[in-house]
Amino acid sequence: MSYQYSYGMPDMYMEMYESQRRLMDMYPDVYNRMYPAVRDICLRHDQQSNPRMYPYVDPSMLQQMVDEAYHMDCCRPYVQQYGRGLFRDLLTILFIRELLGRRRRPYYGPYYGGGPFSGSPFPGY
Repeated sequence: MSYQYSYGMPDMYMEMYESQRRLMDMYPDVYNRMYPAVRDICLRHDQQSNPRMYPYVDPSMLQQMVDEAYHMDCCRPYVQQYGRGLFRDLLTILFIRELLGRRRRPYYGPYYGGGPFSGSPFPGY
């Protein structure tokens, strides 16, 4: 077993990340062009102070965000390749996926918070 480190990570784990990178490289070109816009629009609108986004996303707000992204690129050749309806559906899927990722609960691991099996002699630490 090799224990050479790349950026602090053993080689045995680097294979997993290399596999993920290869899969991510297989995304279609339209995803690579549209996802940064989707991320930016979500960053701008997905604020806890926005009553149309929290505690639940208002469907009309989601459509407004899709419209904003669509009008940014509506004249590009890849939009016309997919057609208006299919491209808007793709944008809706990207927005829902991004919003779900933003609302995911943080993972603290099985030993967070202490307790009898946390490895800490002091409960709660």
